[in-house]
Amino acid sequence: MQVRVFDHDDVERLLPMRECIEVVEDALKVLDRGEYAMPLRSFFTPPGAPGGMAWMPGYRSGPKAVFGMKVLVVIPDNPSRGLDGHQGAVLLLDGETGRLRALLDASAVTAIRTAATTAVATRLLSRPESSVLGIIGTGVQARKHCEAIPLVRPIRKVIVAGRDPFRAQEFVASLAPIDGVTFEAAVSIEEAVSGADIVATCTSSRDPFVRREWLRPGLHLNAVGASRPPSHEPEPAVIPAVALFSDRRESLDGEATEWKLAQEQGLVGPSHFRGELGQILNGKLPGRTSPDEITVFRSLGLSVEDVASAQYVLANAEAAG
Repeated sequence: MQVRVFDHDDVERLLPMRECIEVVEDALKVLDRGEYAMPLRSFFTPPGAPGGMAWMPGYRSGPKAVFGMKVLVVIPDNPSRGLDGHQGAVLLLDGETGRLRALLDASAVTAIRTAATTAVATRLLSRPESSVLGIIGTGVQARKHCEAIPLVRPIRKVIVAGRDPFRAQEFVASLAPIDGVTFEAAVSIEEAVSGADIVATCTSSRDPFVRREWLRPGLHLNAVGASRPPSHEPEPAVIPAVALFSDRRESLDGEATEWKLAQEQGLVGPSHFRGELGQILNGKLPGRTSPDEITVFRSLGLSVEDVASAQYVLANAEAAG
């Protein structure tokens, strides 16, 4: 059996964002139906190392049976080198024999499928007429979210904020144009959040920076970054004021610091959690229930999203010969 290897450019070419959105949506349905099994990811930080490693294995049953795993190395200083902070590999192995089928660049897979998952959540939870997008962050994920969310909502303006207003201006200047969409740099995070209909926070911040008083009625917030405890982006006081959704309840309980703190501080109970995206997609739960409701999608990142995306890349490559 031939083993195919896909570098960063291969993945970018074979996994277009619009198509990945549909791939991830199907993967979340599969997960909710119980056709994909996976443990909570493991993270290891060696003493003295510049970063850490994460393992995200899983198994899909049925006609598309496959063993898969993402091995991710997270290097916080990589952006200063012009590199993505997430590096590593996604492995696909035959679902019956375990033989290696493909090896893919994890940086590209992670960047695309994370933004695609946010787009799925945004399509399910934001108001259909939402036209102003706030992006917090100026890295790889911020760039991919600028690409993904306008594919599912009629975005006319994107407001970008970061820790450094000058860096936000540079980031905006570097973005590829999108027809009908204007980009501008905000002077503060508060400006980007309070002026938007949809917000995506794409940072590695250890300290919360999204305040409850900034969230206006009808907002949809995608909390994407800072998924390794104790880091978090929304302050715990945000949680009782919103309808909270995630890609997986187990990951929320195990990795979402703001959710844990909100419960420890007595702000909410376990039942405050509204549900998983797969439950909405499979018609088991409603999403947004009113125009004024504030919805939050807490993205944690799942191996089912990586494996489904990698399977799509492999199928595309095989179809193209």
